[in-house]
Amino acid sequence: MRRTVLGILLVLLTLQAVAQNIESFGVFGGFNVPITIDQGLEGDPRFVSKFSIVGTPVGFHYGYDKPGFGWVISPNYLSIGQTYIIKNTTGGDVGTRDINMSYFSVPIALKFHLNTMAFFRLSMVAALDFSFLLDGTETFTQVSSKLRYPAGVSIPTDPGYSVVYDGVFVPDLQDFVHVSKDKFNSFQLFGGVGMRADLDLNDHWSLMFDGRANFALLDSRTSEYQDILKTPNGPVDFIGQPGAPDLYGARRDIFLSVTFGVSRIITTKPKFKARQSAPIPKMTIQKPPKAKKKN
Repeated sequence: MRRTVLGILLVLLTLQAVAQNIESFGVFGGFNVPITIDQGLEGDPRFVSKFSIVGTPVGFHYGYDKPGFGWVISPNYLSIGQTYIIKNTTGGDVGTRDINMSYFSVPIALKFHLNTMAFFRLSMVAALDFSFLLDGTETFTQVSSKLRYPAGVSIPTDPGYSVVYDGVFVPDLQDFVHVSKDKFNSFQLFGGVGMRADLDLNDHWSLMFDGRANFALLDSRTSEYQDILKTPNGPVDFIGQPGAPDLYGARRDIFLSVTFGVSRIITTKPKFKARQSAPIPKMTIQKPPKAKKKN
């Protein structure tokens, strides 16, 4: 037992002695699963959410690891937004409503290492993601059909829309812009949590894998547009009341991101100064005094 404890202590001391500060930079790509939680769209019988995968983010990263923890910054192009299937009055699929938002994103993450291996670092990650809107739209693509509009949603006055007793006939549409970029906030803040793994292939190159769940802290739409949804004053709906473009409901965007990358490593070893011992004084042997000769 005593030998086992001494062996563990020896290994820990050895790992501490060879611990390194590792600086790295590289590129990455991946995909994300976007989810839009919108209480208004959830209450609209025309729309049903659809599972989708988007082939972003893509960017570059810079990181620094110390024994036990580290950090990484990874500017990237990010595209998110839910796709909804449009249902007719009998439940058939007649088109899609696509929410598309693209950002220049700057996540800054802290890494908390879960192991002490020098060449493989498994970490928990907590991040804040500062995102700046590049483009944002909500578009309709549909075939001519009959839809069930909820009360409070205005019916367009364009040709092709006609109200009947059990629904609204709508025309063919292809990438029709229902919500334009000016209705989206120019800034979004995400919080993210997840796991990251860094595997050093040698002293110069490393592979990384990063998986995170990211949650928007703000509604993606402007407060002015939300006010329009809350206090409708547009064309009348099918029961003759003032309507809004959509039912109002709080909205939050979530995306699950998975990225893979390669990094160039710059390794900085801690400097250990050898403890200098005091110089050993030289030993001198004194000769005995010579005896005086007697006269």
